[in-house]
Amino acid sequence: MTSPNDSPLAAIAIRQVEKNTGASRNAFEQTAALRELGYRVVILAERANKALIERSGVDWVRLRRWPLKGPYRRFWFNQRVQAWSRRHQPDLLISHGDCASRDVIYLHNCVHLASERIHGRPIATSEVAAIHDHVLSQDNFRRIAVNSRMMRNDVVTRYGISEHKVEISYPGYDPEQFNTRNARLDRQTVRKTLSIDATTRFIGLVTSGNFRKRNVAGFVEMAAQLEANRPGHYRFLVVGKDDATPYQRQAERLGIADSILWRSTVADVERLYGALDLFVLPAHIEEFGRVALEAMACGTPVLLSSWVGASELLERDFQELVVNSNDPTDWVERIITILERRDYHELAANLAKLATNYSHERQYAKLKESFRQLTQNTATLTQ
Repeated sequence: MTSPNDSPLAAIAIRQVEKNTGASRNAFEQTAALRELGYRVVILAERANKALIERSGVDWVRLRRWPLKGPYRRFWFNQRVQAWSRRHQPDLLISHGDCASRDVIYLHNCVHLASERIHGRPIATSEVAAIHDHVLSQDNFRRIAVNSRMMRNDVVTRYGISEHKVEISYPGYDPEQFNTRNARLDRQTVRKTLSIDATTRFIGLVTSGNFRKRNVAGFVEMAAQLEANRPGHYRFLVVGKDDATPYQRQAERLGIADSILWRSTVADVERLYGALDLFVLPAHIEEFGRVALEAMACGTPVLLSSWVGASELLERDFQELVVNSNDPTDWVERIITILERRDYHELAANLAKLATNYSHERQYAKLKESFRQLTQNTATLTQ
């Protein structure tokens, strides 16, 4: 019988897995896939939630954290990972962007492109940008995985990386939570709680936070134009964990403060998706935008910026749901068109069907196959 110590060793390097973030979920999905492929897995991290670690069945190697903020703390993490790797010689080293790897790097954001899109200028100082430049410019990895074609195009152009090295790995969603049944079950109750009557069109922007990146200012401007076009016909919702004060003041200046509801992030967000008539994400940039996929799965039509990675899922059959403009007037025209479509309910059903192609199960199967291809020439793994 093969003992665990005889199994090939995989290490996942990620600075912290303290919270149930997208990056943390990604790391634990990788852990499960690698274990199924016969690997013994360790997570190299400075901070971790012990409960999450224990549930995953993985070993945690705690790396000492550099105590001061600044670019060096990420380079320090890279140094600790490389030192551990020299001692233990893992068969596979998976980086989440903060360390070099000869194998595979999972990149979650494009900080240079984000600065150009949000601020209109190259990034000044950023510890994330510094480590990304260091890791990606080496180009000694076998593969880099990104969240969207937009990200792939950026890393290929910016760092001169060959396209064949870049894999697009769209994030998945949880179909047990996000589905039309759960979302629509309490639709009328939720709308009533929010004082939204049956004839009011309810439009929302749901995000984890960073309102500037997600262009909440543009959303407020759209709300003002819609309200001016048809007073009292619309209500609006902004969900996210960020300082809403500047945007609330903007709404006050535009005379629509009473038309916009502001909420922090909630666990049962599918009920909010279900209460909406339209989900709008006019982000300056969003490397993917899982919230858009979740809304679609809940049967809520979406309208996305072409700079949202999830818009790539719509390009073939739903081009009218993607806006390549920063002009709020263009968005308003498209919003009205969608809400007045005769086939509105058919559109909602078709989007929910499209979303099922990107469930956690589907994406997990693709992740496992990606690892299988990466390792098939380097080890014989137990299936």
